[in-house]
Amino acid sequence: MRKGLLTVMCAFACVLAIACGPGREQGAVQTEDELIGGKTAGDFGALMNEAAAAWEQRADRKQLTTAITAWEKAIDTQSEGLSSEQRRQKVYVAYVSLARAYYFLADGHIRFDADDVDDVAEPMMAAHDKGTLNAEKAMAVYSPDFRKAILYEKPMGQAIGNLDEGAVDAMYWWSANIGKWALIKGLDEALSRVDSIKATMERVMTLDPDYFYRAPNRYFGSFYTKLPFPTGDLPQSKQNFEAAIAGAPNYLATRVLYAELYGIKTNDKALFEAQLNAVLAAPDGADPAIEAENQIEKRKAKQLLDTIDDYF
Repeated sequence: MRKGLLTVMCAFACVLAIACGPGREQGAVQTEDELIGGKTAGDFGALMNEAAAAWEQRADRKQLTTAITAWEKAIDTQSEGLSSEQRRQKVYVAYVSLARAYYFLADGHIRFDADDVDDVAEPMMAAHDKGTLNAEKAMAVYSPDFRKAILYEKPMGQAIGNLDEGAVDAMYWWSANIGKWALIKGLDEALSRVDSIKATMERVMTLDPDYFYRAPNRYFGSFYTKLPFPTGDLPQSKQNFEAAIAGAPNYLATRVLYAELYGIKTNDKALFEAQLNAVLAAPDGADPAIEAENQIEKRKAKQLLDTIDDYF
């Protein structure tokens, strides 16, 4: 009886999510069977391997698309020989990988499809929306209690209390995607998401402050250039950016954000130039795991330096 009630409520929640447009947490209110997938015959392992191999070549847009397609197909594909728990773990990895892949598609490829990033706002939003959706699914697959909390309309800040360090990657890529999505959509949307994103990143900070090259510090460095609105908290911003750089100096996005957000906000041209020149001077291949991301950051740094007169 209770299972039937949950199914009815889940369907109703899905209707609400759709009716409200690309509103949020819609991925988490799917049924467990829908989330786990596995309805189509095929070779689950081969698809996961294909996706992982293509991801290594993600600087090539075609290879990135291949990775995304393979992970999506894998989720729909049966996995003979795996226990239900083993499948759940692998599907979680696929959802997290898709969340990161869609972020990279938007930030590393689509944004360069036009000289003015505003001209590609819609396709960037669409990619970040898919990234958000997949991260929500990852969190729901990881924790049935998280899924139930969202189903019963608990705030995101409360729902993530059901997630531990094993779900840090899902929480982070959810925050990264929805944050970008909201900023592109507009100020009102961004402000409406602040509490849930901030709470999620605080959870990541508590569980794993070093995650993804000091991502929590990087996030709060950016956060405090804008909030409290409109002045921000610039000492906090500086402290977080410098902590992220000190802890993970090879991840170049931190320096780009430090220049673009803090440098411009404080009218600090010297810092702006120093951080971006440090990006351009960074040796290629310092960390092969993020070489694709770092090459994108070098491209951003060059664009910002080429347009420095627009900011100072």
